[in-house]
Amino acid sequence: MYSKELAELGFVVFRRQNSTGGVKPHVFIRFKSKDGRLLTFAVDTTRLSSSQNPPDAYLITHAHSDHYGKSAMLSESSWCSEETARALEIRYEKTHVGNTFQTGETADICGVSVQTFDVCHTPGSCAFYWENELGNSILVTGDVKDAGALPKCDVLLTEASYGDPSDLSCYFKDDIDGLHHAVLSHVGKRKIAFGAYEFGKSQKAVFVLREMGYNGPIAMNGKTLSLTEKFVRNAGDLVELDKNSDSFNATSFSFFSAQSVSSAEVCTKTEQPCSICIVPINDLVSFGADTQKYVLTCRSDYPFENIRLSDHLDVDGLTEMVRQISPKVTVVYHPNKSPRTEKFARHLEKNGFKAFSINQIQNIIGNQK
Repeated sequence: MYSKELAELGFVVFRRQNSTGGVKPHVFIRFKSKDGRLLTFAVDTTRLSSSQNPPDAYLITHAHSDHYGKSAMLSESSWCSEETARALEIRYEKTHVGNTFQTGETADICGVSVQTFDVCHTPGSCAFYWENELGNSILVTGDVKDAGALPKCDVLLTEASYGDPSDLSCYFKDDIDGLHHAVLSHVGKRKIAFGAYEFGKSQKAVFVLREMGYNGPIAMNGKTLSLTEKFVRNAGDLVELDKNSDSFNATSFSFFSAQSVSSAEVCTKTEQPCSICIVPINDLVSFGADTQKYVLTCRSDYPFENIRLSDHLDVDGLTEMVRQISPKVTVVYHPNKSPRTEKFARHLEKNGFKAFSINQIQNIIGNQK
């Protein structure tokens, strides 16, 4: 798919077999640098052994497990933001041995000047941008919440987590009022448990709760607490959940509602007992009927009431991002093995953009030893 167009632009996008004969997650990019060296950058994939012709660099867009930084962080050829490196170390209790940069900086990766851009998906998440010997540019976004800072490019590698135009769950706006209402409805009456991803969504929830005026303690597990203390300024009183119990004690707190929220007049200043915790979504089942349970997601496949709070662009936002970036070819590389990559690629084609998905890449290199 579009191999000729990519080759004319000076890029080859391919996949690699793994040691068991399957295909490694995500993609590899081969190009010549401005000084004529042939280089390969791997994007969000697992490591290859030294005997398997590894790439010149592993680019890690962020620290979510489905972008495989847990594996790539153990390579001296890996590159990610300083925040992503710290998040990987906290999450996986391993030392990041690769290279880091501040998001927004330009990094020298194998002699290539690579610009980085904040995409506001998780703390430290970033896009990578560089040019080849022909002066053609490529942009690798990872997952995106805000594309406002991203530059135009010739080749775009991007995501389609919510890229299915036929799925109503792929159209959304963050429901900040809904989160506020959930707290106001149960404050002083019962415990509240919010299900959220350990990294990214949990920190966003804490930030939003503090911004709306909740000053009480927030309970969470040890990993989530460590990540939140590291990446959320003014996170307030955080309490570690008892590992052997689903309980968390009610505590007196002050709740000052933000004037910008429509239901602010309901809660001026109160002193009432209330307990709030943020836990991994699958842990919500451990709480009893005395706890009001919500999941913070735009997905519709969880058996709990959901509050739409996302770290992604919806399908309209993704489409507008591609329109603004205006690439000559788009490769939809994430989620791996998901039909949404093909659906979003087809959607882009219908809107006049040349695009194909990771599942359509036929250029697969064998397990070289």
